[in-house]
Amino acid sequence: MKKNNKISVIVSVYNTEKYVEKCIESILNQTYSNLELILIEDKSTDHSLEILRKYKERKNVVLIENPQNRGLSYSRNIGLKNSSGDYIGYIDSDDYIEPDYYEKLYEALIKNKADIAVCDMKLYYEKTKTFQINRGCDGNKTIDFINNGLAASACNKLFKRQIIEKYPFAEGKVNEDIAVVVPALLEAKKIQYVPDVYYYYVQRENSIQNSAFSEKRFDIFAGIDSTLKRISDHEDFELYKDALIFNQIISLFIYVFPKIKNSRQRKKYMKTFGELSAKYNLRKNQFFWRFLSTMNKKSQLYYKLLFKFECEGHYGLANFLIDFLNFFKAHLKKKIIPEIHEDDLISLAKKNSSKRDFGIKISVVVPNYNYERYLEQRLYSILSQQVKIYELILLDDCSTDHSRKKIDDLVSKLSSYVSIQKVYNEKNSGSAFKQWEKGFELAKGDYVWIAEADDFCDAHMLKNLVQPILHEDDVVISYCDTAYIDALGKMILPSIRSEIDIQKTGHWNDSYVNDGLDEIKHYSFLNCTIANVSSTLIKKDDYHKYFELSGQFKQAGDWLFYVNVMQHGKVAFCAKTLNYYRVHGNNVSSVTKKDAHLKEIKRIHEYFDKTFHLDKKQKKEIQKRYSFLRKAWNLEEK
Repeated sequence: MKKNNKISVIVSVYNTEKYVEKCIESILNQTYSNLELILIEDKSTDHSLEILRKYKERKNVVLIENPQNRGLSYSRNIGLKNSSGDYIGYIDSDDYIEPDYYEKLYEALIKNKADIAVCDMKLYYEKTKTFQINRGCDGNKTIDFINNGLAASACNKLFKRQIIEKYPFAEGKVNEDIAVVVPALLEAKKIQYVPDVYYYYVQRENSIQNSAFSEKRFDIFAGIDSTLKRISDHEDFELYKDALIFNQIISLFIYVFPKIKNSRQRKKYMKTFGELSAKYNLRKNQFFWRFLSTMNKKSQLYYKLLFKFECEGHYGLANFLIDFLNFFKAHLKKKIIPEIHEDDLISLAKKNSSKRDFGIKISVVVPNYNYERYLEQRLYSILSQQVKIYELILLDDCSTDHSRKKIDDLVSKLSSYVSIQKVYNEKNSGSAFKQWEKGFELAKGDYVWIAEADDFCDAHMLKNLVQPILHEDDVVISYCDTAYIDALGKMILPSIRSEIDIQKTGHWNDSYVNDGLDEIKHYSFLNCTIANVSSTLIKKDDYHKYFELSGQFKQAGDWLFYVNVMQHGKVAFCAKTLNYYRVHGNNVSSVTKKDAHLKEIKRIHEYFDKTFHLDKKQKKEIQKRYSFLRKAWNLEEK
């Protein structure tokens, strides 16, 4: 593709000596050759200017030195006036981009005849050295770009010059992007989302966005007012207005205000917020109500009361609610895993016989290897279920801790009240699937629950998993949403749905029952959509050939097993988070391990193609998945 069009990249620099060189080098080393870099030095007090002057003589670099500190908006406006590009990009001086960043954005623009290209941001947390991906778009419609936390950002976009130069940035303000970017998005004839491309947004503690709350944050109201004025003639004005107010105003209140530690100061800011936001009628915002619909009943009540008090001027009550929730989270919040004693287990085992089985016999298999410390917790979560446990099978795979002593003790105390057996291997099997298969062979129930020894679950899990089995014929897998917890039982990730739904289909937003082959065809062919076996009820059957096949894989065999079972019936999903998967220690894998994992994924896709005859669209999605994983795991193209 010819690169006749020039791209101007505008970077305003102020006191970022630690980061600016990496930023500049990432721009100058772009694979897109027809590119100019406009550097505006905004009277830094550190050594930023000295670094910038090293690049002054480059033929494709323009350096502008402000005589006094004027702020980001002024610098961006000056940069645009001094640029000559047909397309305009903005990069913050403490961030950086991939070598092919602008080439891919530009190609997407030209190929799709678009005016703006949008990509995802990869947030890099400097303190913890971890990444988090923020999506630049959740669909293909204009509203999907506006109803997005990154809608106001100029940095993850490439603009056709005529689109972006109509509106100058508001000087002297923070959150200045919104009144420029949003009108440009609405004026564009077409916006193109570009997957698998990332803008690297460095999260440093002393940045504007991560600094302590101040009055400057309220500049967003001026930005919103300017934006609304500029888009007031649009036919879908009310829709875009609600989306902007939710993402920029309501989200500020929901996510930022609770982090203000000084209660008295927070109340002062809440009063200012209430006065500034009164004209927006926040409680009638349609996106606020969509947000509430994703919450549980307690959270819905909390936010309804919070916004009622805030919008009616009862700032003291609103502030008290935030104080109470913060205190509750810090001190009173019920632990996911309570303190457990042996008497609790005995009491629960006694109650098991009187519970309903709903006509379905459930065999619970507990594979264990060196999880002595979690065994009582695990049995507590099993015996707490509202559905009768038909039998309990404890498997130990030659643990080297005191697991077997613990199992012996527990079985002796519980066997009088519940059907329970222990099965010990003479040598370690070396495979989770061999233990799963043993559990299925021993089980006499209608459905098998592989309840890994280190996981935990809500007392309502089995009742929810059984319901679709009662109402639908031939459900072979019934599973629920999963949360991640750490070794101490502290929540890490409250839901796995966003991680499963990598195609952004919304398939897991609500509970469902689906034909297994359809589930494979549209969803499970691409990635493993069951996060954890402990979240799953599986119909009892002879799955020997599937276990044998899955056993050939070290990291992705569970995915292969689930899909092979799915093809024999229906799949049911419960959208409630009822299973807790425990993540241990440092889960950062080596490059070698990630490379092996990718190879396994490719082997499984080959198997799926041979078994289910994947079409061109599915294969295209698979290739995009490989590209994503190579970048996410820093693997070289082979």
